[in-house]
Amino acid sequence: MHASRNPDAIQARLGYQFIDESLLLRALTHTSYAAEHQSGRNESNERLEYLGDAVLKAVIADRLVRLLEQADEGRLSKLSAQILSGRALAQVALDLGVQYHIRLGHGEESSGGRTRRRNLAGAMEALIGAIYRDGGFAEAHDFIVRTMEPVVQQTISGPPCDHKTALQERVAGAGIGPLSYRTVRADGPSHKPLFTVEVLVGERVIGCGQGPSKRAAEQSAAHDGMETLGLGRS
Repeated sequence: MHASRNPDAIQARLGYQFIDESLLLRALTHTSYAAEHQSGRNESNERLEYLGDAVLKAVIADRLVRLLEQADEGRLSKLSAQILSGRALAQVALDLGVQYHIRLGHGEESSGGRTRRRNLAGAMEALIGAIYRDGGFAEAHDFIVRTMEPVVQQTISGPPCDHKTALQERVAGAGIGPLSYRTVRADGPSHKPLFTVEVLVGERVIGCGQGPSKRAAEQSAAHDGMETLGLGRS
């Protein structure tokens, strides 16, 4: 799989024409490429990823509040965590063909970085940040709703998932070792925390998740662990 150098192709897939194409180029520049070309981390997509993450969270929160007028904060937070998961964002990026346009360093390229979930999700968030910078909030909002709506609708209409129980049952059935969770980090103010949790089989970390509570983060980590072990489908 090789990178495309045609900005028109990715803009057509995104459904957005950049006024400043340098923003598009930066959004698609992985830190490994910036380091390899000695252009500095600020020339990678990290800052746009940070910005895009904030815009994405605001738009999805607003979308859920509008769609689910009776839902309480707990349910809204759980749905939001699923929609904003690295897995969901990476899949949207794949559907848009973003993987063909990310600029990677040789090492990252040769190790499968073009289809790595973290790189795809990061590029997706960076593209949102770039569209926000280029065209404003309205354009970013329209792009997010257009590309993420299938994920939103599927998440809302799908049955509630107890990923922890499902993972526990399948790991036990496979006989591959004891399952445990550990809290890696707790960020944010006390009234709005964000927990990061890892799930382990024995000493091996098989998944990582985030959420507004330890329970929600554990559910997200369990879901990620099932994907890692290839247990996502029965």
